[in-house]
Amino acid sequence: MRLGQTITEIRKERNMTQEDFARIFHVTRQTVSNWEKEKNYPDLETLIFMSEEFHISLDVMLKEDTKMVKKLNKEIKFSKRFKKNIMLGLSMTLILLLLGLTGWGIVWHNTKNSLEAKFEAGVESNGFQFDEQLGYYKKMSGQDSYFTLPNQSMPEYFDFTLHFHNMVLDYYTIEDGKNIQIRWSEGKEDGKPEHTLSVRDEQGAYEYTLGKEQERELCETNVTIREILTEGEIIFEDVYE
Repeated sequence: MRLGQTITEIRKERNMTQEDFARIFHVTRQTVSNWEKEKNYPDLETLIFMSEEFHISLDVMLKEDTKMVKKLNKEIKFSKRFKKNIMLGLSMTLILLLLGLTGWGIVWHNTKNSLEAKFEAGVESNGFQFDEQLGYYKKMSGQDSYFTLPNQSMPEYFDFTLHFHNMVLDYYTIEDGKNIQIRWSEGKEDGKPEHTLSVRDEQGAYEYTLGKEQERELCETNVTIREILTEGEIIFEDVYE
């Protein structure tokens, strides 16, 4: 018995119209009609559903229908090939991901060792001491003047960055009764560090930043500030560059 005839008998034995049958399998009435006339066939998933729904084995449903058996064999082979290709693709993706992470790990580890070693060497050669209470490095430059550096360490592996997050050097002093802060940070151009001069209140809160003209006037009248700007740039490059 061919599959189309089998589907027709299953439906009629249960007094079902083509519309009733179609609703079970979420298809149209025309699709059921085409199955029964063998203009096309249900896919493998639908056949399995049909077998389970009406308690009829696939062997019985497909008996003598060589055309349908060939179609299903093609679907099964395609499905196996598709799954094989998917597994191969996933395996290749996983291998590439592992290779990428391994390569990144080597780069990250080497950079970490290099950066932290340079930072420690720069701190030591420039005479900084770690302040356990404050949690940063400090270098006195006078009675009320000093440099500070944050306690640097390489960002974590999955931060995917190859430098310290907060690359700064600060200098604090009192000039003409004003609390002055100079901060050096990573420059955007020509690789040289940038700096800003700002005024702080007695509690250390920010008040304002000196403009270029104000900075130039201060440097013309204050040799110490000029020297500190040069020294700070050298320290920054020793520690970070």
